[in-house]
Amino acid sequence: MCKKWKVSDFVLIGLLAAVHAAVIYGVGMLTAIMIPIMHVFATGITALIMGSIILFVVKKTEKFGAFTLLVSLGTALFTLTGMGSITCLIFVVIVSFVADIVIFKTKFNTLAIGIGFGFSQAAYFFGGCFPFIFFLEREVQAWMEMGLGEEEIYGYVKYFTGGFAALGTISSIICGIIGVYIGKTILKKHFKNI
Repeated sequence: MCKKWKVSDFVLIGLLAAVHAAVIYGVGMLTAIMIPIMHVFATGITALIMGSIILFVVKKTEKFGAFTLLVSLGTALFTLTGMGSITCLIFVVIVSFVADIVIFKTKFNTLAIGIGFGFSQAAYFFGGCFPFIFFLEREVQAWMEMGLGEEEIYGYVKYFTGGFAALGTISSIICGIIGVYIGKTILKKHFKNI
């Protein structure tokens, strides 16, 4: 029922995971430089950009684990730059694996891929919010030790707690689904089963 993995599958996933990491980094830097509230939508913007690539890889390989490998490896590569957080990575790996099970059980259905990708992006965003929501004082202290001022930190923290945390999480889910459906429109000519 499940096709065998080939070396080319791993090469494809590895290359596109590097693209995923670069997109996370680029979007994150741009939104951080702009108005701080834009950073709330960084994972949503990443989802819109990466949706086509996620759909392409999952539909091309049609193998259990392809989704988890691509999303988790991209997040891991970004985390290795020092910009990402281990909390984000843990959340993404867990949610991606659950999404991969659903995607496999639904025979790689496009809607399942979109929802799975949306939730994996939401997991990334919420993983970033998690320390601020539950360990705020420790995080503020760590940022102050890095040289940031307390007022500057609290100005930034408000966008990762409360209503903004919910807004970022929900927008990530929605943009993940939209991103995959943009990919469906783009890739329709290349895949009969899309």
